[in-house]
Amino acid sequence: MTQGIGIFRALAFVILAASLIGFAAYAGLVSSYALPDEDLSADGIVVLTGDQGRLTAGARLLQDGRSAHLLISGVHASVTTEQLRAHTTLSNEQFTCCVELGRQASDTVGNARETAQWVRTNGYRRLIIVTSDYHLPRSLIEMDMAMPDVEFIAYPVRTTPPWRNPRSARLWLQEYAKYATVRLGRILLPSQDTAS
Repeated sequence: MTQGIGIFRALAFVILAASLIGFAAYAGLVSSYALPDEDLSADGIVVLTGDQGRLTAGARLLQDGRSAHLLISGVHASVTTEQLRAHTTLSNEQFTCCVELGRQASDTVGNARETAQWVRTNGYRRLIIVTSDYHLPRSLIEMDMAMPDVEFIAYPVRTTPPWRNPRSARLWLQEYAKYATVRLGRILLPSQDTAS
């Protein structure tokens, strides 16, 4: 009985240590994403809906001429086009000519599939992916799995680090668990999609 408890404790310690090391590596990866150079351009900009700041960042990239095409992926059915336009601060003309709304995606896997369809329709080869910094690692994996021949440029929307805010810590830990699952799935099943 005592030996069994000792083995269980040792196993629990190994799992905890591995999780802490993994999270530290994940946090380092998130922190390593830098904003692209000012002269960088792409065929399209993709904004993944979610945290505040993503739409503003995507609209700014469009206004700065980084691309003439913007996809907002994962738009909820209850959100109107006018509500979205107001959040982007784009003019009616800019929004009408250059922004496409994707309403099919409900998770990160769906974002990747929705983006892949947009890419196939338009023949794009280089995309700027705009999402929260902590969401970028998993988003880029899913995008690469859906579109292995497309180049992705990470554009991080900065969030509060987990060591400064308990709410951020919860978000980052939840996202790390999803990221670790997707990453492990890609290692074990590289030719298959992993669930979000």
